Amino acid sequence: MARRVIPGDDRARFALAVVVATAVFAVWNAVAWVSAATDDTLDTAAVRDEALAAGRDHVVALTTMDHNDVENGLRRWLEVTTGALRDELAATEPDTLAAVERARTVATAEVRGAALAELDAERGRATMLASVAITTTREGGEEVAARTRYRLELRDTGDGWKVAELDTVGGAA
Repeated sequence: MARRVIPGDDRARFALAVVVATAVFAVWNAVAWVSAATDDTLDTAAVRDEALAAGRDHVVALTTMDHNDVENGLRRWLEVTTGALRDELAATEPDTLAAVERARTVATAEVRGAALAELDAERGRATMLASVAITTTREGGEEVAARTRYRLELRDTGDGWKVAELDTVGGAA
């Protein structure tokens, strides 16, 4: 294999081209790094993940109740809600709580799928859709399984994401 010989001027041009290419590459990498470091979409992605995780946990809390510990169930509901929904739950009459105890039923929930349909990270608002499997067991009876779709309006309260509204969507999931 023959070795190529580069005359003096060509060597200088080649060296200059390598230096220029290296400088351009370094500048491009610096700009890309600064751009990534100041990218708001990274913050938005983190907010989205937090809201979705909280919403998943909260819909389980709001669709789970054990007749053996109604007070604790209501306390969990109040911890995960805000606004008018929280006020409504806080005003639950003692007769209603007693009726839950008399029903002798345990309802447990599991999220089968969930996603944020809307997110406004700046205003601390999100809309989540969730498909939830709820298993209800009456004391001494068999389990009854149902699947329900929910729409949750979430708010970032400064104390984490909380549920401001909870509605069923459509028929059984």
